Amino acid sequence: MKTSAPVSEQALADKLNDLPPLPVLAMEILGSFDDPQMDVDTLAKHITNDQVLAARALRIANSPFYGLSGRVTSIGDAIVILGFRAVRSLMLSAAMVDSVNRIGNGGGDPRIFWRHSVAVALFARGLARYTGENPDAAFTAGLLHDMGRVVLEACFPDQYRAVFRWLEANDRPLREAERAVLGIDHAMAGALLARKWGLPATIVDAIGRHHAPDQGPPMPLTDICHCADILARALELDGRPRPLVPPMSDGAWVRVGPDWASLRGLLQEVEWDHEETCHALIP
Repeated sequence: MKTSAPVSEQALADKLNDLPPLPVLAMEILGSFDDPQMDVDTLAKHITNDQVLAARALRIANSPFYGLSGRVTSIGDAIVILGFRAVRSLMLSAAMVDSVNRIGNGGGDPRIFWRHSVAVALFARGLARYTGENPDAAFTAGLLHDMGRVVLEACFPDQYRAVFRWLEANDRPLREAERAVLGIDHAMAGALLARKWGLPATIVDAIGRHHAPDQGPPMPLTDICHCADILARALELDGRPRPLVPPMSDGAWVRVGPDWASLRGLLQEVEWDHEETCHALIP
């Protein structure tokens, strides 16, 4: 099959300048991860100033996922009842979903895309317990790990359609199809956008190397994101028929370190939480 001319990293970087910036609220929440001075009132004020996300926060807080139907009537209530960190993570996740959706849908079914992303985020949050990593950062990295698919489809729509034609003719992983047609893949694209958005370096690396955690120095969040992606694919929570499950990096799995008894518990936990988390985060 004839392929398109390769896309250079510079061409992609130039295209990123045309994409919507990260919302101010998301930037403020990201900054709060390392800001011990940010208090509940400040965060509530920031969220309330964004009326769309404030409404979503209340809907999510009153969703069956939290079992608080009708009890949460203000952002302050949500923070008091759910806790500072839970609301901060929840709002950052909602803002990120909205930001990615403004770019595009990744060239496929957006619900499948987000259902997989949510599963990876849940696994990443659970696996963070074994490495001492920040569970909120792990959830964010898992949620955004595949956003490069959306970037490539939005920036190079004709070439990305050719990626799916290549997939129809070759039963191979998406990343291989992207490299065959474009010369770059969604992991690289996602990392470039994450860096442009000012996400923490550990999240940038996790997005950029979630398929190849051994190509570079070991990074806990990168190992977590890689393992979470494989586990999510194996559990088939996104509804995709016969998903290709790539091999797990032995090194990453050993470095993350869960035992099989703990893994069984995590698998059950993710299965329980997945549907409600999707309902809460996916518009």
